[in-house]
Amino acid sequence: MKNEMSIEHVLNNLSNAINIGHFLEEMVSEKLFSTIERMTQNQQKLSFPMMQWETMIWDVCCSFEHKELWFAPKQWIYSNLENSSDEFFNISQSYAFFKLAHHDKESHYNADDNFMTNSSNRLPTSSFFNHDNGYITIKFILNYELIDQLIDKNTNISKADFDLKRYQARRKWNSFRARTLMQYQDLKKCGFELDDYSTFWALKIEPLNSDLFMCEYNQGLLYHSLEPILCAIKRINENFNIFDEMQKKAEEYYLEIEKG
Repeated sequence: MKNEMSIEHVLNNLSNAINIGHFLEEMVSEKLFSTIERMTQNQQKLSFPMMQWETMIWDVCCSFEHKELWFAPKQWIYSNLENSSDEFFNISQSYAFFKLAHHDKESHYNADDNFMTNSSNRLPTSSFFNHDNGYITIKFILNYELIDQLIDKNTNISKADFDLKRYQARRKWNSFRARTLMQYQDLKKCGFELDDYSTFWALKIEPLNSDLFMCEYNQGLLYHSLEPILCAIKRINENFNIFDEMQKKAEEYYLEIEKG
């Protein structure tokens, strides 16, 4: 395809291609993620009527705006930090969480970064509709970032000593995380995949029907076209007890850190 495309054709259509890219990442992704967030909230209320869930859409600055949807039960969120209150719970302070995000085929997951910021795909929203450059997943993450906040809370030491203590804590955490996640191989029978570095369990989302999506988008509503995502959320809920068990182990681990 690259050899067949002339430089003249590229230059004559460059402006349109850029505009299409911006429309996809700014307009379509905004509608898409806000609808998925509402759909997730509604499904969790239906599946767990006695449980409150928190959701958060992150806009991660990349070549274009790269979005992620994080969600977790409120009971998974650590609330004893100074910037926490009964009215505000931050999913980044949770023991574990789920996140719906683009996964780039050319990138390797960095266990020390919850955001896939090193993306070679300049149009990550396109992965909702095809898997040419990557795909959409819902990942179950045991949250390492809370370590820094707990260490900082319990110590009054120099930056060098803090960095060393954080490095040692993260190494121990990485080992704990891998051991914990690897214990639940039965998730593979339900379509989940454990990544090569044992840092998360993931459920790949099947591509959306672009024709159906376009039809619903023009009508102002997205419903049937998001069925693959709804099915993935339902599958997570069907196996919620397994994920809850893993986060409880993470909670116990963090409470030990908190004790010092």
